[in-house]
Amino acid sequence: MRLRRGVPCAVLAACLTGCGGVDGGVRVEGKAPTAIPWTGPVYVTDWYGRAWQRPMEVLPTRRVSLDELTWRVWGSSRALATGVATDFTCVSGCPDGDDNPPSYRVEVVLSNPVRRGDVAFYSHMTLTPVHPPAPFWASGSNDTDLDVPDA
Repeated sequence: MRLRRGVPCAVLAACLTGCGGVDGGVRVEGKAPTAIPWTGPVYVTDWYGRAWQRPMEVLPTRRVSLDELTWRVWGSSRALATGVATDFTCVSGCPDGDDNPPSYRVEVVLSNPVRRGDVAFYSHMTLTPVHPPAPFWASGSNDTDLDVPDA
C-alpha cells in the first residue's frame, strides 16, 4: 500500500520539477521592441475650454490674445507659429481706448502634448518677441502652462 501512495507523489514531484519547466530561463531573441510614437490630432484649448487646430486667432490665457497666426509646424511635439500678441485686458492701459490695445509680434511655441483618449492637447506655450524686448505687460504670459481637458 505504501508503494502505491508513493508512486503518485513521485510522479507529481517529477512533473513539477521537470515537466513543462523552463530550461535555463527565458530566452530573448532580437532587439527589444521600441515604443511606437503616437500620431493623431493635436489641439490647443482657449481660455473658454474650446479646442482648436491651427487657429488663426486664439485667446490662450485670460490676458493675452494671439492673432494673425501663421503656423509652420503643427501636430508634432512642438507647434511653431508667428503672430501678434495683444494685451487683451489692457493691463498696460489701452492708449486709444479699447479699439487699439497694445500688441507686439511674437514667435509662438506650443509644446508638451498631453494625450486624452484618441487626441492630444498642447499643455505649454512660450512667446518670444520678434523684436525684443517684450512689453512689460507680457511678463507672466511669455512662458505659461495651458489648460488641458480632464482625462
